[in-house]
Amino acid sequence: MNERTDTRGKIVSRATELLKERGYNGFSYNDISGPLGVRNAAIHYHFGSKAELCTELVEQYRELLRSQTSQFMASGGSATEQIEGYFRFCMHECPDCSSLCPLGALAVDFERAPDAVKERAKLLIEETHAWLTRVFEVGKAQGEMSFQTEPSLMAHMLMSTVQGSRTLQRISGHTRLEAVIEGWRAQIFGTTAADNSADTAAA
Repeated sequence: MNERTDTRGKIVSRATELLKERGYNGFSYNDISGPLGVRNAAIHYHFGSKAELCTELVEQYRELLRSQTSQFMASGGSATEQIEGYFRFCMHECPDCSSLCPLGALAVDFERAPDAVKERAKLLIEETHAWLTRVFEVGKAQGEMSFQTEPSLMAHMLMSTVQGSRTLQRISGHTRLEAVIEGWRAQIFGTTAADNSADTAAA
């Protein structure tokens, strides 16, 4: 990795942190350049505007989603592995009660966000929903999951409860996401994380 690529990555990483903590309108290039020890001109070299920077940020999440789910979407596989991967990602993105996910942060200032950022955010939501819908469809068809609600609505409810728990825990200061995930495991699998780990070890 050359210096320019490394600087670009650091800029996006810092912008992601700030977005999750403050929302789209809560930070400027100065909040990025200072901690990184670079000039604002260095940021402008890679990203001509804040809108371009945040568009790139959301695109990286879209690319991550595609890289982790494309094989499953094309040819199927274990729905359990897919949903557990989603749970792990959510926990990794929310290690404490101080930040929102990027989509939740963008929602705060969504009407004032640039059109390019809005478009990418909507695409990320649609693609995540399509993937989770497919996970629930396959999971039920293969006997991995048990539920009565339509898969599309299950996907919407999962995304909404995860997002809602992160918002509420930021206010309350109490970690709720893990409990919400355990509740979902019990609902669709009838198991907990400990049960799933034991099953995996036995297999």
